[in-house]
Amino acid sequence: MEKIKTLIVLSLMLYSEIALSQHSHSTPFVRKSLMSMSTGLSAGAMVFNPVQEVYFTGSFAYCVEQQIGVRTDLYIFLPDYNFEGQLQKNSCILFGPEFHLPLGHFDWSILFEPGIAFPYFKDGTANKKAQAEPVFQFSLATTYYFLRNFHVSVSASYLHGNYFLESTNPYKLDELRLNASLGINIFVNHQQAFNRKDVKF
Repeated sequence: MEKIKTLIVLSLMLYSEIALSQHSHSTPFVRKSLMSMSTGLSAGAMVFNPVQEVYFTGSFAYCVEQQIGVRTDLYIFLPDYNFEGQLQKNSCILFGPEFHLPLGHFDWSILFEPGIAFPYFKDGTANKKAQAEPVFQFSLATTYYFLRNFHVSVSASYLHGNYFLESTNPYKLDELRLNASLGINIFVNHQQAFNRKDVKF
């Protein structure tokens, strides 16, 4: 039995090595001038509070170099007014660098995004408006590009921040987030006008 298990493990390792070598010879889809936009949903679980949250997400990204890009993410908070202890508002916008590790039509990326959150907890402050609080998010994402102009993406993120209420101790916004999205992408033409080909009708 142990020999069979060892053979299966070795076979899987060999198969993975062959698959990776085949992918490594293909040209990476992600490269300079790739622009992408996507929308999706994100589920969050707060680390220091027994609260789960849901967001509608939107993102815009652009590769400024072969493996370096910039990205902005918008999280629109979807409140559940029947859930006790949940924030009434907690949308945020983030912007930062994205580092790509492309492999064929797959892409693994790492994101470092500072941003601003707009939390509001009705029982915690006299102010009826959401406050602007600085936050920081670290993310690991994987994306698959298909039909040249479309992609699907999943990511796992950790957001860190504090919401300063009237009490001494702040409300910790630290949260683990899982996101799934679908988007479109194009390659932007940066050639000079006199180098471009004439369009023929």
